[in-house]
Amino acid sequence: MASASSSRALAAAAVVAVLCGLWVPQARASVYASKDEALREAFPDAERIEEQSYVLTPDQASAVAQRARAPLERQIWTLYSAYRGNSLLGSAVIDVRNVRTLPEALLIVIAPDGSVRSLRVLAFHEPTEYQPSDRWLAQMDGKRLGPDLHLKRAIHTIAGATLSSQAVTRSVRTALALYQVLLANDAAAE
Repeated sequence: MASASSSRALAAAAVVAVLCGLWVPQARASVYASKDEALREAFPDAERIEEQSYVLTPDQASAVAQRARAPLERQIWTLYSAYRGNSLLGSAVIDVRNVRTLPEALLIVIAPDGSVRSLRVLAFHEPTEYQPSDRWLAQMDGKRLGPDLHLKRAIHTIAGATLSSQAVTRSVRTALALYQVLLANDAAAE
């Protein structure tokens, strides 16, 4: 009897596992644009886009983390500056970070005045229902780094995708902090 009841229990567990697997959102890797494509689309009037890599000093890393009010996940960053003639059109940061367990890549475009000009998802590897919509991303446009650039303040959360909205907001705050620490003085001089 114990063996028949054990077999039924195992069979029931297998059925439940299969059914649960059908209801779990499946992750699909979606890559929407390459770095070069995204930069060309972000700066269509640019004559040149300069790429500058930085290895943050401890002081710079501390300043970025403090301004972003978010942990800095790495010390090496690449910033892109677009020019038409000698005029700075804007800068951009590509940030790749895990949302839950899988990565997303964002292109954060920053206007010369230090505000967010646009935000674009370049790749998203979590289930698509967790991906922020273009409409949700657009609420970042024009925002500056400050106390209101947080969820439930100037930024609305995404129902059912809290981790996605947290990851995007951290990326934007980090990009704006990097801009302030690494490029703002150069941009002001031009």
